[in-house]
Amino acid sequence: MSSSPSILVVRLSAIGDLVLVAPVVAQLHHEGYKVSLLCKDAYRSVALCLPGVSEVCSWEKDRVKIGAQGSNFTAVLDLQGTAKSKRWTRGLKTKVLTYEKPYLRRALLLTFGPRFALEPVVSRYFKAAQPLLKHEVEASAELVLPKTTLTLPEGPYIAVVIGGTYAGKRLNYDQWRSAIRDLLTLGLPIALVGGPEEAGIGESLEQPLGSGVSNYCGTTTIIEGMAVVKEAALVISGDTGFMHAAANFKRPLISLWGATHPSLGFAPWPPYSAQSQIITKGRSPISKHGKVHWWQRNPMKKFPVEEIALIAQQMLKGRTTP
Repeated sequence: MSSSPSILVVRLSAIGDLVLVAPVVAQLHHEGYKVSLLCKDAYRSVALCLPGVSEVCSWEKDRVKIGAQGSNFTAVLDLQGTAKSKRWTRGLKTKVLTYEKPYLRRALLLTFGPRFALEPVVSRYFKAAQPLLKHEVEASAELVLPKTTLTLPEGPYIAVVIGGTYAGKRLNYDQWRSAIRDLLTLGLPIALVGGPEEAGIGESLEQPLGSGVSNYCGTTTIIEGMAVVKEAALVISGDTGFMHAAANFKRPLISLWGATHPSLGFAPWPPYSAQSQIITKGRSPISKHGKVHWWQRNPMKKFPVEEIALIAQQMLKGRTTP
């Protein structure tokens, strides 16, 4: 009896990018491949949640060993698609399929606006993997989270993700305070989600706004943060990894957009009815990752904060359980 063909999928970072790899790796597994995934060590916990991944390897710790054993893989699927990943995969002495980044069209998009919108990145990942696939996509791509002992708010609650890698992806303290004050009038508890960088602002928001707000920023792991998102009646988030996790779990979702824009191809995936997008009144997109250069105006400063609670109220009508 022959062994299953083995695939090495390369996607080094970050949280949201790995979540968006889930549909491809799930389908590869569904079609009989043994899937190994190579990512940066900081995101190993996320990669372990991807359905169909049998082995997670660390870029920092394992790439030299894999380089020596590269011929053991039937094929390599490079979904990183950078010069660094291309150089490395060329040395593996096996078939390599590479995701090609749309540099030119993205530059046109950032210069001339959403009329040059990019195809969703999940679709582009599938195109890269197409030579390996024989069937229509049918595998479940939902993340498989390990059990946690985290105490969640009682009853339905709203998860508010207050972080963002760059200023162009996140609201400031005053904007969040205004939005959360309005959200509290809807009568549901609010769980603040973020990393260690948001611990201070989370605490500053929790204290003056009262017992209806619970701060999970800086006190939870990435996986625990995803657990908070998974059980929420509604998730509100900028363009973050937690936003992509919420979409993966098909939670009702309001996504907030500033320096980045859904037209860059990284909108919540998959599309479903319980989603709403609020886009800044400023120019967008201006950056592929949300970084705002010194000569640019931060689009988040013109974000219509007052729309958040109004749309949340509409989406929560008739929803009594998460």
